[in-house]
Amino acid sequence: MTRLFGDAYSSVRDPYLRRAIDLALLGRGSTAPNPVVGCVLVHDGVVVGEGWHECAGGPHAEAAALAAAGDAARGATAYVTLEPCSHIGRTGPCADALVSAGVARVVIGLADPNPLASRGADFLRRAGVEVAFAPDYEPYAALNEEWLHRLRTGRPFVRLKVALTLDGRPALATGVRSALTGESACALTMRLRTESDAVLVGTGTVAIDDPSLTARDADGALVPHQPRRYVLTRTEQPSPDARVFNDGAGPVGVLVPDALELEPALAALGARCVGWDASLGLAGALDALAADDVVSLLVEPGPRLFSALVSSGLVDEFVVLHAGGLAGELAPPLYVGESQEDPSTLQRDFRAVEAGVVGSDAVTVWRPRREGS
Repeated sequence: MTRLFGDAYSSVRDPYLRRAIDLALLGRGSTAPNPVVGCVLVHDGVVVGEGWHECAGGPHAEAAALAAAGDAARGATAYVTLEPCSHIGRTGPCADALVSAGVARVVIGLADPNPLASRGADFLRRAGVEVAFAPDYEPYAALNEEWLHRLRTGRPFVRLKVALTLDGRPALATGVRSALTGESACALTMRLRTESDAVLVGTGTVAIDDPSLTARDADGALVPHQPRRYVLTRTEQPSPDARVFNDGAGPVGVLVPDALELEPALAALGARCVGWDASLGLAGALDALAADDVVSLLVEPGPRLFSALVSSGLVDEFVVLHAGGLAGELAPPLYVGESQEDPSTLQRDFRAVEAGVVGSDAVTVWRPRREGS
């Protein structure tokens, strides 16, 4: 998992594999539907080339590192976070490129579970290259947790981000945009957006909050990597006057049930219609996003979308920002789903996995309880 606080990869002792992880992280949010990968080439104890997968369709990490190393790659050891691919996709097979460059040894963090790209280690061994795997694969699996999730389930990894008062309210009044958290919590939101492939809201959030859904720096300027922006609709589509369609920050995908069409006024503003099968519930919307090459999805929901996703069991992680104030009994609740049958004991469906402080606000990260956890 990606940690908001601390170091998720502190158990990696090999300095070159650790450097490969740091390089791979530079591609977060930019490589979908591909994984993030980093590669370091070392010859006689000296780093001669480095690279990472920067974007889908661009050079893979191994190719970038080989290009940086040039002739120095011959006889070198390659440290790579994911097993080099052995198939031809948008780019050539990395395993073949390593052999052609004369790399003598390859150290791999994680075996590639994708049947289309696996068997790179076997290819290397047959070509006479020494191959070793890291003793513990878990840090490398955590590095690509979202990608592995999509490979396993066919759906994006869904991360919900909400801001709440101390008494658990997402706003101070129904239908009113309420500023709850401070600048540091806002910066954390920007980080989450930057590291995600896409950000999703519902039409209610567009109407009330009128968000831009962009990632910005401390001065309010757009950062180089922007998540793709989506608005989920069921019957009513968002107003064409909304900021997200008029801020010039790129096209917006509007998730429209298959039985409906995108409003002409939205299409005229460059909005892109993404059809989804409403008969499947919100799972149909996630299927449509997966088909649109979304791997890591950040949802910034209002109460209805939050409740629907939670009730459907489609949430993989919650990031909750806690503001140090009270809203009171007239403020709306976050969860508007069904109450549990037994009111005597809370049904603890989620477990805390991380907590920290940003400015004067608190942050907690929660995940669904799995069997045995």
